[in-house]
Amino acid sequence: MKKFNDQKILDLLKHRGPDNRAFKEYKKCILFHSRLQILDTSGTSNQPFCDDESENCLVFNGEIFNYKEFQKKQSNLKTTGDVEVLFNLLKTEKENCLNKLNGFFAFAFYNAETNSLLLAKDRLGIKPLYYYKDEEKIAFASELKPLLELTGKQELNLTQLNTYFGLNYCAGPETIFKNIYRLLPGQYIQVQNKTVTVKNWYVVPKKQASQNFTQLLEEAVKLRLHADVPVGTFLSGGIDSSIISALAKKNKADLNTFSIGFTDEDYFDETNYAELVAKHINSNHHTFKLSETDFLNNIHDFLNCIDEPFADSSAFNFYMLSKFTKDHVKVALSGDGADELFKGYNKHKALLMSNSSLNRLLAGMGSPLLALNKSSRQGALANKTRQLKKFSELVKLNPTEKQKFLASISSQTEIDKLLKQKVNPAYFDSLFKTNSVYSNFELEDVFDLQTVLADDMLVKADRFSMQQGIEIRNPFLDYRVVEYALNLNNKEKINKSAQKIILKKDFAYLLPKQIFERSKKGFELPLHKWLSGKFSKEFETKLLNKEKIESEGYLNYNYIAELKEQLHSKSPDDSAAKLWAIIIFESWLTNFKDYIKPNA
Repeated sequence: MKKFNDQKILDLLKHRGPDNRAFKEYKKCILFHSRLQILDTSGTSNQPFCDDESENCLVFNGEIFNYKEFQKKQSNLKTTGDVEVLFNLLKTEKENCLNKLNGFFAFAFYNAETNSLLLAKDRLGIKPLYYYKDEEKIAFASELKPLLELTGKQELNLTQLNTYFGLNYCAGPETIFKNIYRLLPGQYIQVQNKTVTVKNWYVVPKKQASQNFTQLLEEAVKLRLHADVPVGTFLSGGIDSSIISALAKKNKADLNTFSIGFTDEDYFDETNYAELVAKHINSNHHTFKLSETDFLNNIHDFLNCIDEPFADSSAFNFYMLSKFTKDHVKVALSGDGADELFKGYNKHKALLMSNSSLNRLLAGMGSPLLALNKSSRQGALANKTRQLKKFSELVKLNPTEKQKFLASISSQTEIDKLLKQKVNPAYFDSLFKTNSVYSNFELEDVFDLQTVLADDMLVKADRFSMQQGIEIRNPFLDYRVVEYALNLNNKEKINKSAQKIILKKDFAYLLPKQIFERSKKGFELPLHKWLSGKFSKEFETKLLNKEKIESEGYLNYNYIAELKEQLHSKSPDDSAAKLWAIIIFESWLTNFKDYIKPNA
């Protein structure tokens, strides 16, 4: 085997596992691991985890929440955590044990005698796993930089770049680099005798939703509170995180809750709702407030930690919340997944309303008037105008086009103006088809799970919390809750006047009624203000410098200049979000310059 810079690879993974780093080298395989100690904090659970003969070896990122079920049946255990339990299951059952696991994970299990490898990823893709294969080797990692240390420089994948500028994040099985792929949710890879096979191991079943939902979610929360380190919850003051925090408090008397907001930004700040919930459930609450100065002081560290271009602006909030929280806990429960499962996004209401012939007629009549009003995301009236303009376009589209329109930050026409090289949008279009995990369901009910959740929300939760050495756990994404929710009649989730109906009905007893009556808000940055403020000069002269852009050869500077002009106009629309995506990409290009091979 080629000799790699072992220490550099471990250093590149250090943020994901600051507590222990090690590698195990075989004749035909080398495994690296950095550990974040959550269960069994002793050194006996350090990885790579091998048996006495070193014939089998495991590297594992994640948690198996139901490991105690299997622990009872296993003998001669040397540890108290989930690593050895998973190791023993894989040793005896191989991939057949996957459907028994309740947890989130990405792992590699190697058998030296047969020179065989099993790589697997959890049902919903909560933990990341990238891989590369050629005629000589297969390489894999949790993030791109350590993987590129193993593979050498790679060309940029322009079809994924096209997707990134459409959605503001990378999506699907391809990545920003050619030849490097994302293992999808519910998939595993078998490597044997130079044969590499990718298989699906999980499909959400179509069945009657018959369980007691309240009991199901409470059990999911209870399972995720178990750790040998301090555990808390992220509490935004929205319905989802409030329910999780209230259920956690029932099972953990000394619960710490954490929220983040903004000084002098009332439209974006929701900490008053979080504090209302914290007072109601009597948690030990911590509120952190961000200012423009905090943004300026932390933006460079944030930009430098981005692994694959990712321009969901709320990632900065998540990064800062994790940074503040790590002084108190090592594990935080969150409300991720509820919006996707119970139709909580504004777009779900828009989709429902767009099917009404009366609403289509009214939208068409109102379109000329909307053109007269300024629109942006920076205030209640401007944001409502933006939403109404989008709705007047939405009603004209077929079901697949509606999903594409609502998911996109930039249209294909706009992307074509931005990219120097025009790209065939076939790959982007392929994302709007139901994948194997959700093959039993309609695209409208699962697109947000297979793409928005897997490639945006969960990427944000994993990458920017793990940068701070914090593990995020998501009770709504317990596979039993997911299966229940997907098999639930949509009338239990949404109608013309209400969303997340079952959550409001089943958990009304837990929380103040104001939490259920308030309107939905996103977890966004005051991006327009901060890009127009003190950061403006820096990003315009350094990151969006005309000479830099033109020398790289990927983007058209003239279109960027148009967006900058629009940002400062009376109708900025989504120009801040579009510029943010370009800023992220330009910063990323600089950070990854040593790993990028010029495109042929």
